[in-house]
Amino acid sequence: MTPRAHAADIMNRADLAHDTLDAEVARVRQEARSRFGGFVLDHVNPGSYFLNHERRALDKRLFEQAGDLGLMRFSLPVEAGGDGRDKLAWGVVVEEIARLSRDPGFAVLLDITVEITELILSSGRPELIDAYVPDLLAGRRFGVQGAYENRDPYDYRSTARLEGDAWVLNGAKRFLAGARFADLFVLFLRDEASNDMLAFVVEKDDPGVSAVHMDTMGLHTMGLGQVVLHDVRLPAWRLVWRADALSELNTYARIRRTMSACGVLGALDGVVDACVRSLTSRRRGGRPVLDYSNVERTVGEMHMLLQSARASVHRALDGTRSPDRDPHFDEFATVAKHQTAECALRVGRLVMGLQGGEAYMSAFPWERFMRDILGLISGQGSQETLLIQLGQRAIVGLEGDQAREDAAERSVARCADAWWALHAVDAGGAGTPVAAVREVATAAGLGAAVAPDRLDALAALLDRAHTLLSAVRSGRTPETLPQGPAGLFGGRLAEVADGAWALVACAVAHQTGLLTRLVRPLTAKEAADDLSEDLTEGLLRILVDASLVRKDAADRHVVDPGLERVLIGGPRASAFAARLRRTVIAGARLRAGTRGLGRAMVPGCGGEAAVLADALVDVLLGRLEGLPWTLDTPGARVGCAAADGGRTAAQLARHIPSVPVLALQREQVVAPPVGGAKGRARVRDHAPAEARIEVRAGDRAGFAEDDRLALAWLPAGGHTTEGLWRSVAAAARALLPGGWLVVPCPLPPKRPLGAAAVRLELTLVGGSVPSDAAVEESLRAAGLGQVRTAWEDAALGLRLVVGRRP
Repeated sequence: MTPRAHAADIMNRADLAHDTLDAEVARVRQEARSRFGGFVLDHVNPGSYFLNHERRALDKRLFEQAGDLGLMRFSLPVEAGGDGRDKLAWGVVVEEIARLSRDPGFAVLLDITVEITELILSSGRPELIDAYVPDLLAGRRFGVQGAYENRDPYDYRSTARLEGDAWVLNGAKRFLAGARFADLFVLFLRDEASNDMLAFVVEKDDPGVSAVHMDTMGLHTMGLGQVVLHDVRLPAWRLVWRADALSELNTYARIRRTMSACGVLGALDGVVDACVRSLTSRRRGGRPVLDYSNVERTVGEMHMLLQSARASVHRALDGTRSPDRDPHFDEFATVAKHQTAECALRVGRLVMGLQGGEAYMSAFPWERFMRDILGLISGQGSQETLLIQLGQRAIVGLEGDQAREDAAERSVARCADAWWALHAVDAGGAGTPVAAVREVATAAGLGAAVAPDRLDALAALLDRAHTLLSAVRSGRTPETLPQGPAGLFGGRLAEVADGAWALVACAVAHQTGLLTRLVRPLTAKEAADDLSEDLTEGLLRILVDASLVRKDAADRHVVDPGLERVLIGGPRASAFAARLRRTVIAGARLRAGTRGLGRAMVPGCGGEAAVLADALVDVLLGRLEGLPWTLDTPGARVGCAAADGGRTAAQLARHIPSVPVLALQREQVVAPPVGGAKGRARVRDHAPAEARIEVRAGDRAGFAEDDRLALAWLPAGGHTTEGLWRSVAAAARALLPGGWLVVPCPLPPKRPLGAAAVRLELTLVGGSVPSDAAVEESLRAAGLGQVRTAWEDAALGLRLVVGRRP
């Protein structure tokens, strides 16, 4: 079996019936051929070569015949006299007509007048609809649109001004398809008074209107031209939109790009088919041309380009049915327009290579295809404009996603602020850091004395909250939520209590997996899983009120999209979980008057180490000059002074697996002699099996000068200012020349309450919040250079300050 026969056999065996988008498109294409194919072949194609050769426009009677066939009605609303078919079906019809037609402009003009009808319908103005839509549907009138002037819409030279009850229009619109035979135009102009965009229906016979011929390289039958307006006076009822016509124009352009791509796709399909058919009878060297491998390869490339364009266009058409589609900018339509144009240009060059000298002769269709495709490409935005808009869209989208994600995490952080504030009001026992507690209460607006009975109610509320959280952590989740703050307080205290109760609900929902399940929309019953429905519904009510969860019309709940990145797993998820757990436990310790949360609970340590180590390798490795090379130095090590039970050391070993990690631990967590076995066991609880981690007992400043560190990791959280300076000096001495010291630091939020809460939290672990200047000065004092804040994340509340040993 020859390779070609084998390919045919595979294709035949793969021809299975699937109810897919392709199958839907195939059905519409067959319908288009049966209903409209004969009209194109019998009426549109005859004489098309000579019309083009003589630069004569299409006969407008063709559109009246198309109206009789129902082409104009196909995709228009039923209430307006149309068939009500969707845009996917209409796009496939346009594509099929363009494929069958020898004049690629006919399908484009057909769609233009249909969409002008839609523009007039969208105005909702009965006088306009009654005056124009019936004739447009029947093809008795032909309409086109004129907007762009190669200028900003609010800087148009074409203007309109209101004089009494009439509008006076002046200016010109260029490059209008069908301008030479159109009966009416929908033109977009700038209002001289308001500078707003307005749109008007202008008839060709209105005094002062001139349709001027425009000579072009190709598309000679499309009647391309310019419309010039000189003191054109229109009655007020010809105004299509009274304001913000730019939005309507963007909506129009959104679908026009897709439909333009449909016309190009159909022409592309037709020329590929015609090219291959024309080669079937040709022979070179006694062999059929199509048997040469280079020809087969070229035909294969043309087919690949055709299918690529088709996939892009059909995806854009399918997107028109989405209820979430952007009303003003369609990214898929823009991609389809650009991709189809690029594919058409490449196919044109390939066809010219296969056809040889015939490709340059106007008597053959190949030369005309290239000329006309170049004309179709320029409509609805140049290729560069499309790329610029797509780039802008991508950048804005990414920035928007980042903003939503940061805002969602800040929403949780504000609930945590409220949690700290309630505990600050309740605190007062032995061991309480009075100054830090007072600062939090004042920042929360609760500095004034709270009535004794409200203090009792507050203490009881916090008792219920901690009892609930403790039960959930131990796996004894209750059937219902305990009584919350509703009705207990008034004024500012009520607001703070509601925020704190939302944190409790968030912590419970996270611990039980409810929050993670809500990454996809679920009803309360579906989301409950092994929780009781009463508890689930109670949690959901609180989370919806706190805007952490959304509820749709179908009574389904879904977490705020911005929280998805902290719920799907990975370093960000572990950091989020660590912050929730730390806040809850710190509140309990504050109530108990207990200092010392443990190093694993310090900001920048424990569960937050993963996201910092990830940032070090993913973001900073190439920005810390010479670090990759220094890490490759024989005998080099990574030093970790987090002393958090091995969690940070394990993360550094996981992210930098090729270099041994030296982990310092405090004396009390390391058993005497036998090589610090207990310390190693603790670290191994968190480290990958293959990690090379050496544990050495000592305080956090315990690096030695002969440790040969390419990288030293020294979290600032929990240090006093003096202690940080000593630790930085010791770490700097242990660095190899060219080695880097990385100091993770708390980054207090700009919110006064949030900043006060961070200071209170660090006070509980015996440290402070060093300023940017203080940390950087300690690194410079230790002899390090290139000192700077290399990375920060306001949502995480962490930053990395770095310095390099010369």
